Amino acid sequence: MILQLLFGFFLVSTFLSISVYAEENTWNVFLKPYDGLSKKELFKPIELPISSGDKVTWRNHDSTAHMIVSGVPEHPDYSGEFFSTSVLSPGENFSVNLDFEGYAAYYYFCEIHPWYTGKIFFEDNPNMYQSTLDISYETQNPDTLKINGLVESDLGSTGYEILIFDSKNNLVFQKVDSFKPDATFDEFIDISSYMWSHDKNYVLKLVYGIPSESTTLSLEIPIDGVDDDLKSKSLKVCQNSEPSDFLFEGISLPNWYKKPLCWFSDGFFTQKELSDSIVFFRNQHPQN
Repeated sequence: MILQLLFGFFLVSTFLSISVYAEENTWNVFLKPYDGLSKKELFKPIELPISSGDKVTWRNHDSTAHMIVSGVPEHPDYSGEFFSTSVLSPGENFSVNLDFEGYAAYYYFCEIHPWYTGKIFFEDNPNMYQSTLDISYETQNPDTLKINGLVESDLGSTGYEILIFDSKNNLVFQKVDSFKPDATFDEFIDISSYMWSHDKNYVLKLVYGIPSESTTLSLEIPIDGVDDDLKSKSLKVCQNSEPSDFLFEGISLPNWYKKPLCWFSDGFFTQKELSDSIVFFRNQHPQN
């Protein structure tokens, strides 16, 4: 029984399946650069909460190959029973859809570097514990996001993982820490980076416990308004089909940059990124 609880997925092996859905949430697990035995984690996030039918994609951002299989390295006879990437070379991806029937979680590891392990669990499991007593957030100033809360007292000093996703399920923040002895926690997150300027709607997931549980909190982080005049100028230039260089904000820009101006006017990148580009071109031609 203990072994079954450890694996999670063994409890429901007759009910789990891998399938393709017309529509599903997609979540990414990134393989970080390998650093031998000294690095504690390869996978980002370490534990990923999903819903039944969601797609999980492993993305190898490393310069070496990995081979991801379901299971745990201590019991190799069961490895790869539910999914296996074979050899995942640098830059390659592997995706799988996962269903939930009853109580289940998937452990997995890298067969080439078996000390690296990860876990996927279903947050729509109706039997999931709910140990979070309080969780809230506030933007203390334009540069700082504060997250704080309280969990049940017997979880004091245990570990947790904070994951923040944007509205397209891109992981933009990860923090591994431990609850304080009194079972409270607080995190102060620097949101001054331009990375936080692409979206204002985020989802935070607090992951902790054995068996794993996840508490979800919707976040709204204000972003600086876009200069409507600059947006209008960008749209006007991008619609000009003449194949020639042009002046924009007093700076000579190459014809090919009309396309990025269209992207800016459509909201695909931020005003800061446009401003940085203009500075770049100005430095290329200081006489302008």
